Amino acid sequence: MSLRSICIAIALFTALALASGAYAADENLKQLSGNGITVMYPAGMETQAKKVMSIAQESIKPSIEIQRNIVALLSDVDSMSSDIAQMLGADEKQEIVKARLQSFKDKALALSTAFAKIKLIKKSDAAAANGVDAGIVQIRYVKDKDEFTLMLDDSDCSADKIKRSFFPVLINGDGSIRSEAKVAQMALDFLGVGEGIAIGPVHDTIGYVIAEPLKIYHPLARWFNEGVSGWMTRQIVSKYSSKLSSVANNALSLNATSKNLRDKVNLLAWPQSAFENRSQAFFDPALAAANSQYAIELMSNLLGKTGPQVLPKIMDQIKYVGNPDTDTICAAIKKVTGADFKATLMTYVPQDIREGMASGESNKLVSKAEAFVGQKKWQDAVDALRRSLQIAPDDVNARLNLAWIEREVKERQDSEIQVFLTAALLKQQKYSFHMFAPSIEGNYVMGRLAILMGDLGSAKKFLEPVIEYAPDHQDAKKALEEIRKLEGAAKE
Repeated sequence: MSLRSICIAIALFTALALASGAYAADENLKQLSGNGITVMYPAGMETQAKKVMSIAQESIKPSIEIQRNIVALLSDVDSMSSDIAQMLGADEKQEIVKARLQSFKDKALALSTAFAKIKLIKKSDAAAANGVDAGIVQIRYVKDKDEFTLMLDDSDCSADKIKRSFFPVLINGDGSIRSEAKVAQMALDFLGVGEGIAIGPVHDTIGYVIAEPLKIYHPLARWFNEGVSGWMTRQIVSKYSSKLSSVANNALSLNATSKNLRDKVNLLAWPQSAFENRSQAFFDPALAAANSQYAIELMSNLLGKTGPQVLPKIMDQIKYVGNPDTDTICAAIKKVTGADFKATLMTYVPQDIREGMASGESNKLVSKAEAFVGQKKWQDAVDALRRSLQIAPDDVNARLNLAWIEREVKERQDSEIQVFLTAALLKQQKYSFHMFAPSIEGNYVMGRLAILMGDLGSAKKFLEPVIEYAPDHQDAKKALEEIRKLEGAAKE
C-alpha cells in the first residue's frame, strides 16, 4: 500500500472515530431507561436526555410496540408460510412466502431494536465524520448546507448489525436538541403509525404471491386480488395472534364510512393499484377503502361458507394462465362451486351502471365523445369517455382516446396512466381501436402505447411527426430518448 493510501485510510478511520467516540464505548455513557426504551448520553447532557426520553415515551413508543407486534406475529414463519401456500393451493411457493415473511420480520426486529435505543451525539462530532453510522440508521452530513439527512439501511438485517443499531439524536454546541420538534416524526417516518401496520406484512405477502408467482393480476380484476388477500389475512392473523385478530377485523371489515359509499362502489371498473391515479383530483381515499372492504366482503361471503378446500380449487383453475380477467375468474368459481358468481359480483356495481350495460350506453357515449371532439369540446368528450369506462372498463378504444383528449385539457398524468392501462389490456387479448381524429397529442399517445407494447419502430413513426410539427414537445423528446436507450440496451 502506498504512503498516500495509508494516509487516506488513517484519515477515514479517524473521522469515523470522531463520530463514534462519544458513544462507541457504552460504558462511558450514562443512561435513562423506562418502558422498554433507553436513552444513552454523555456526561453533562442529563437534561437533554430526559427531554428526549419524554418525546420517545409519548410519541415513538406506540410505533415501536407495533413493530414488536409484527415480530411476535411472524414468530413462526415456517408454519405461517406453509399455511398460506396451502390456502392458495401452491405448496411449491412456500419458500417464496417464507422468504418474504422473514424479510418483514427482520426489518421489524431491526426497527424496534434501533428506535428503542437512543443515543445523544454532539453535532460537531457527527459533522466532523460527515455523518453517523448507527447500524440500520444512517446519518449523512452535507457540509456546504450544514444539514443532516437521516436514512434507513435495511439491506442487511443481520443479528450483529441489529445489535449495534440505534437512533441518533444530535445535540448542538449550545446544548439544544437539533430539530427537536421533528425528532418524533423522523422516527415515525420509518416506524409507521397506526395499528393496521402490524398486519401489513401478512396482507402484503399474500397479495404479492397471488399477483407475481401465481400470475393473477389482470388490470381490471382487483376485486379478486383484494378480496382473497383480505379474507386470507384475517384467517392467518386470527390463527397466529389473538392480540392482532381484532386489529385485522377492524381494518378489513366494513366501516360506517364505507357503508355510506355503497352506491358508489363499482368493483368491475376498479383498476389494480399500479394503474390507479393517486393525484388529489382523481383519488378518493374513502372510496378506495370502500372498494377494498366490499371486495373482502364479496370473497368472504363465498369462501367463508364453502369450506377450506374451495379456494385452492379455484386457484388451480386460474393460476399460471396469465392474469385471468373477471369472466375467467367467475367461470372458475362457477366450475368449482356451481354458483353464478358473476351475478353476485354485479351487485357490487351501481344500479345506473348496470342499467347502462343493459342499454348499450357505453357505445352511445363513445359516439358522443367523438362528436364532441369534432366540435373541440374537449372537456365534454372527457366526461363522456370517463362515464363510458365505468360501464365498459375494458374498452381500449374509449380509454386510448381518453388518454389523447386528456392531453388536450392538460391532464397529462392521468393520460399516461390510461396509456399504461391500455397497454396492459392489449397484452391480454386483441382489441380494435381507432383515434377519433388525427392530432399531435393523439400521435404522442400512440407512440407511448407502442413503446409500452415493445414496438419501437412504430413508436418512432408516431413520435417523429410530433417533433416535426411541435419541435418543443418535451414529452415526445423524452419518449424518443427512451426509445434510443432501449435500442442501445438491445444491442449490448
